Amino acid sequence: MLPSTVFDEKEILPGADGTDRAVATQDDSRALIDAAIAVAEYEKTLSFSQIFKLYWKGAVWSIVLSLALIMEGMDTGLINNFFGQSSFINHFGFTDAAGKKYIPADWQAAINNANNIGSIIGLAINGWAQSRFGSRRVYMVTMVLMTGFIFVLVFATSLQMLFAGALLCGIPWGILQTLTTAYAAEICPPAMRGYLAAWVAMSWGAGTFLATGILRGSLSLTGDWGWRVPYMLQWVWPVPLFVAAFFAPESPWYLVRMGKIDQAETTLRRCARAGHYTEDTMRQQIALMVYTNEVEKEESAHATSYRDLFKGNNRRRTEIACVTWLIQMTNGQAICGYATVFLQAAGMPQVQAFNYSMGIQSGNILGTGVAIYLMRFFGRRTFYLAGQGGIGFFMLIVGILGVIPATSGVSIGIAALLVCINLTYKLTLGPACYAIVSEIPSGRIRAQTVVLARASYICMSLVINQLVPRMLNATSWNWGAKSGFFFLGLNILTLVYTVFRIPETRNRTYAELDLLFAEKVPARKFASATVDVTNGCLHENNSLDVEGKGEIQQIETAGSMKH
Repeated sequence: MLPSTVFDEKEILPGADGTDRAVATQDDSRALIDAAIAVAEYEKTLSFSQIFKLYWKGAVWSIVLSLALIMEGMDTGLINNFFGQSSFINHFGFTDAAGKKYIPADWQAAINNANNIGSIIGLAINGWAQSRFGSRRVYMVTMVLMTGFIFVLVFATSLQMLFAGALLCGIPWGILQTLTTAYAAEICPPAMRGYLAAWVAMSWGAGTFLATGILRGSLSLTGDWGWRVPYMLQWVWPVPLFVAAFFAPESPWYLVRMGKIDQAETTLRRCARAGHYTEDTMRQQIALMVYTNEVEKEESAHATSYRDLFKGNNRRRTEIACVTWLIQMTNGQAICGYATVFLQAAGMPQVQAFNYSMGIQSGNILGTGVAIYLMRFFGRRTFYLAGQGGIGFFMLIVGILGVIPATSGVSIGIAALLVCINLTYKLTLGPACYAIVSEIPSGRIRAQTVVLARASYICMSLVINQLVPRMLNATSWNWGAKSGFFFLGLNILTLVYTVFRIPETRNRTYAELDLLFAEKVPARKFASATVDVTNGCLHENNSLDVEGKGEIQQIETAGSMKH
């Protein structure tokens, strides 16, 4: 049943124009919420084009602000592939006994990890700032910081300065990583969440592809311009994105949590097609949002701190969000970020290695674009199971090729497998991760949950970025393609976790997910459970009927969801 604190008798609800008010009893509130849920259920049946026509304004704002991750993808792609670029190596490299320039594996790992350490700082800042100041203001401040920090990279004179620049740039990257994900989850209704979250992944992937293309084009530049120009091109983004954030609408869920109901109503209208919301449908939507917020306030005892991530049902939700993002690093796709170095180690010339690296990174856009379409037909859990199984199989083949003596044919075969690995990742794990992590958390601590999950990912990337250069570097472990066996083992372990712990969140409203977690429904039953939000109960289909018709069993809720 409705919690007693949600709508007391004679509570005032906002009118559509922000001035007229309507008195609502608890029964009235139930009717409003039921109507809003019915609309959400109907929207789940719409195609992408149909739902986009209804909420295209909000979708466009999310798409535009997510472009900030192109910068992060560019930065990550640049530094990994710089280690295989001659002009970069000649400027920053050490000279070995044979007179050949090289970047030591320790410095490769250190510079990569500097970016990750900065990202952890940025994540911590965003977990505090976004919930207090909203997405727009934090986004604009981040763009200002980004503009200044790029100077350090462009005018670096040593590996130490590159380390410092990567650390500083990592701070705004960490803020943007989670800010854009949380914003995409809240700016549009549930039927749009998966598409917008997948676009966040596509933006990051587009950045890595763009970085590879820029580096390929810069091979003909002489001297230090070969590595300075790619860094300078990052200045293209901050100013227009700052302007976009200035005019963008704030998250309506943030406004509801702040008690700014009139502003939330205005934002909802800005994000929908003109005339989409009537006075009645607006009251219904606001009632559902307020209800969901009040339920989550009861669950979290009205607090929104990091401690709440590990209280009650939030503990399970936090674990799933963290491991879901950890799997992004443990599956082995990180090798594709070192494709240029990887292929050169397998005997491929520099220019050809960059050409193949561009082909590998092109899967970032193609794969995510197809995934956005497939999300209409398949659930997030299905994406994860398919991705881990597919990448694990390809890693097995890569490992086998690593045992074979290096030839041009073997290096081309490895390059083809890297294309398959990256494409599979972008078809499955990449976009599905952003959808799951944005949908799993409780709304009142969504920003903090996404921050901790991303921090877990970065901590794992610190480990992977220590391992991969050593696996590939001839002066270190020199595993080469045999590294595939290592990541095959990790894929098998995480596949087992996915089967038993990651639930299906597709087409679920936040109120439905709150109830499913409150009732401790097993991950494998999330998709089949029928949820009655206003009565606070679940209807779970079972197969006890021998004729296959099934029967309905009602499960009364406990704790804060009780009458």
